[in-house]
Amino acid sequence: MVNKANQVLGLIRRPLLEYAAPVWNPYLVKDIHAIESVQRRASRLALRQKRGDMSYEERCDTLHWPSLSSRRTYSSLVECYKIVFGLSHLDFEEFFQFAKVKSTRANHSYKLYCKLSRINCFKYSFFNNVISYWNNLPSNVVEAGTLELFKCKLKSFLKL
Repeated sequence: MVNKANQVLGLIRRPLLEYAAPVWNPYLVKDIHAIESVQRRASRLALRQKRGDMSYEERCDTLHWPSLSSRRTYSSLVECYKIVFGLSHLDFEEFFQFAKVKSTRANHSYKLYCKLSRINCFKYSFFNNVISYWNNLPSNVVEAGTLELFKCKLKSFLKL
């Protein structure tokens, strides 16, 4: 019974940590390289290989491990979906606005335009970083209908 309670608590805590990470981090590239180096070593240990036997990408493909940057992109896009469609406690108008100019090459009708800001904490924030990823999604992913369907289509689009 205690073990099952710990599993439930682990499931509750994990998404909160993943979603909290991309909120504001001006040193994102440095952190990604540091954590990716840990995953590089872990993949070598998991496959019991020496350095140079197989490339990191091949090891990740063999183990079916996505990269840290693709996991962060996935979690950021899920949070963006929640904000855009009102499934989050955050107010959409406070951070985003829909693009007024509809391009003929638009992927979907939910294109975002970020409000301008003069402070660096907003410039490097989650809200500015996620917009380019969001605007490049195809319409069948963004207009999925439900959050669970969006997650499934997003995973297949990002090849996770």
